[in-house]
Amino acid sequence: MKYSVIILLSLVLIVGISAPAYAQTITDHVVINEVDTNPPGDDSQSISEWVELYNPTDNDVDLSGWKIASTTVLKKTLTIPEGTVISSGDFLTFVNQKVWFTDTAELIELKNSDGLLIDKTREVFDLANDFKSWQRTYDGSSGWKFTSSTAGSSNGKLTEDGISSDIVITLSSDKPVYNFDDAAVLQGTVSERVFVEKPSFQAEPILINISGPNYEQAVSLYPDSNLNYETTLKLVQVLGIEEGNYFVSVNYAGVTTNTSFSVESKIIEETQESDSSLTVMTENSDYFPGQLITITGSTSEIIPFESIQFTITDSIGNLVTSGNLFASDGQFQTSIFLTTVNPIYGIYTVDIEYGDHVESTTFNVVEDSADESESILLVSDSIVFNIDKSKYLLNDSMTLSGTIANFDSGNTIYYQVVYFNFSASDGTSPMFTGHTKETSSNTGETVEFKLTAIPDDSGNFSITARIPPIVFSEDDYVVKANYGGLIANQSFSIVSEIDSDVQTDSTGNPAPSISEKPSDIFSVRTIIEKMNRISDALVSINTEEKIIENESVKPRVLSGSMITIDKGGQSDVNLQVMSESGICIIGPDVECLVSESTRKPGQIFDVVQVDGLNLNVRYSGPDVLLEKFSILPTSSDEFLPNTTWNVEVIKTDEISRLYYKITYKTLE
Repeated sequence: MKYSVIILLSLVLIVGISAPAYAQTITDHVVINEVDTNPPGDDSQSISEWVELYNPTDNDVDLSGWKIASTTVLKKTLTIPEGTVISSGDFLTFVNQKVWFTDTAELIELKNSDGLLIDKTREVFDLANDFKSWQRTYDGSSGWKFTSSTAGSSNGKLTEDGISSDIVITLSSDKPVYNFDDAAVLQGTVSERVFVEKPSFQAEPILINISGPNYEQAVSLYPDSNLNYETTLKLVQVLGIEEGNYFVSVNYAGVTTNTSFSVESKIIEETQESDSSLTVMTENSDYFPGQLITITGSTSEIIPFESIQFTITDSIGNLVTSGNLFASDGQFQTSIFLTTVNPIYGIYTVDIEYGDHVESTTFNVVEDSADESESILLVSDSIVFNIDKSKYLLNDSMTLSGTIANFDSGNTIYYQVVYFNFSASDGTSPMFTGHTKETSSNTGETVEFKLTAIPDDSGNFSITARIPPIVFSEDDYVVKANYGGLIANQSFSIVSEIDSDVQTDSTGNPAPSISEKPSDIFSVRTIIEKMNRISDALVSINTEEKIIENESVKPRVLSGSMITIDKGGQSDVNLQVMSESGICIIGPDVECLVSESTRKPGQIFDVVQVDGLNLNVRYSGPDVLLEKFSILPTSSDEFLPNTTWNVEVIKTDEISRLYYKITYKTLE
């Protein structure tokens, strides 16, 4: 009998010694599964310390009134709110307040609503201000380890025989540090493909959790045929990415692995802005029909045997021209001629593609009377203009003459014509019915009465024209001479009879006289400020009078464009322009003053009123690859107010670039 007892005890000892050290039974109650008493950051400034509970039982457990308590120096306790239930096999993570736990020799207890001790941790130490935590070796087991955090997910499972899973997961990022607009590539492998039977037979997914400053994203995917997996995270600020450290946790079939990376700003000097290696521009921002437009650009990267593709589209989206260019020493250039036959006015777009890069610029084709849009700065600096009389009879002849100071007769860039426009006392322009090949002899289009004169080599110009009764009537008029944005005005009247004291010449006609009003002489200069390739979601643009190059200038035009890099994503990207007072001027919502293209038959602008100012608003519409807008006062004598315009890019994960410019004018 004594020997039997000895043999039995020996067997018990052998079995106990042979059992693996980690083969401890899973608990049958809710446990503290993981804690982080010293997470990244300053615990005294943010509520970041946390405790994870795990329910290994087969039933849901009501945690209402349960308590999670520090038992050492601080003795701070969290009471779990009423109605909190942890499902079978689920995890719940709790935070309490700033500095909940100490970082040395901390013991954490879990008590139920009756005050009974349900579970407690081992004594934990955490002096490293990082992503590591104390966690049970496997979910619900009695062993503990200090390793990378798996908050809200499994620490790993034990199989029925108490031996850990043989599944191995690897995880890495292609770089440890990224800049904004980079793409983080997260990749790894699994050792085998796993399938589950419940609720239906299917492949087990790889669960990836990415967390960082005010950011959380979960990704679910499956290993490929070679047991590899990969996902990409676009590090774009408008998608919520901020500077700081990011933690990546991957869980597959109960096995977890982790990695981390950081995102930081890379300051690029303005002179290095074209880091993309591609730029394009035009010599001027505004052109007349009949001018030659020179388009230039550069690339810092030469791609062998590949050409630069360019397209030019007009303001209504029609293709003007396209072709291929080759760079020489990184520079390229081409020219196009703006036709004078049925010209299309408005903003034209130049798009170029080279390799994976896309760039764009715009220019404006203006009508003969270009005062409604951005002025063109000519080499000439002023215009002097006179008329031969101050009063006329209907059917009289009128002579308009003047000179352009510092005129350059050899300048081939500008279409050298002086345009004359008339307006009556009520602001209307004299009109007549014109006929074209498309109209019959009885009908025609209403056309504004205009005159033109061509300067000679010295810049002098003159034209004599009859005052037709079918166009003019007795009234006071203003005639405006316009040469490429250089403008001068004169006033005259059409009367029923000439006063008797008016001197006459030898033929009996009124003698020429000098106008009572001196000619208005303007020296106009245009200065344009541009900002390119902005990726921010919200851009604040200030228009205010300022000093540029020792001259006082005022803002006349605000214009901008946004290019969507993904040509299939333009319907998901929109611009919204708000005034400082909160009025939506341009945007996709019906509440906005302009929500669709302003290009309609007979018009290119919509006139809106914002804060008491009438504005001409031009908009391409939302569903275009290059979304464009411009805002300027309706009156050529007014400027944009001293205010802030908020331009917002509305999108999800599409990549876009915003360009804008402010056109300033000087008047001397």
